[in-house]
Amino acid sequence: MRHIVVSVVMTATFLMTGVVRGEAADAHASTTPPVLERPAHFKLADACPSIDDLIARLMDAVAKNNAAAVNRLRVTETEYRTFFLPGAGDPGQPGRVYDDGSSQFAWSKMNTNSTYALAGIMRDYGGHTFAVKEVRYLKGRKDYAWYTAYRTAGLILEDETGKRGELVLGSIVEVDGQFKFMSLLGKR
Repeated sequence: MRHIVVSVVMTATFLMTGVVRGEAADAHASTTPPVLERPAHFKLADACPSIDDLIARLMDAVAKNNAAAVNRLRVTETEYRTFFLPGAGDPGQPGRVYDDGSSQFAWSKMNTNSTYALAGIMRDYGGHTFAVKEVRYLKGRKDYAWYTAYRTAGLILEDETGKRGELVLGSIVEVDGQFKFMSLLGKR
């Protein structure tokens, strides 16, 4: 009996694999993937003209305990799904095409993580004034097809009492001389 079950499973697997491979080959042969080109200029909402200005606005919003102002410094869902996600390939490559469900899932995951990180940042740093002593990019700078990322910004901060600490944020992105945070991490 056991041999019969194994034979049936193996036969079904073989047949299903053949069907899937046949469909994939047919689909590949009959459809040409769309090509996305980078827009000549992409305007980011509430972007800053420099990283220094972006960080100054962040620290001002944190000092004022203004989470909405911090959120405005992050890329929007539309920016992420229509520009950053498609443009995340290697330089010189065309934009990547994502179906609506995949791009929505990617945005939702990043946005949820940033929302929780922002709550932690406001809990730990909100209402306090900090001087930024140093900015480091813990994962370096990387050029993508449509933008540049300064990955995992680490801010060395000094509070009102002179105590120093580090706030690790997400990546800062640059598009045509405009700067925003891609996401927030809020790690100490």
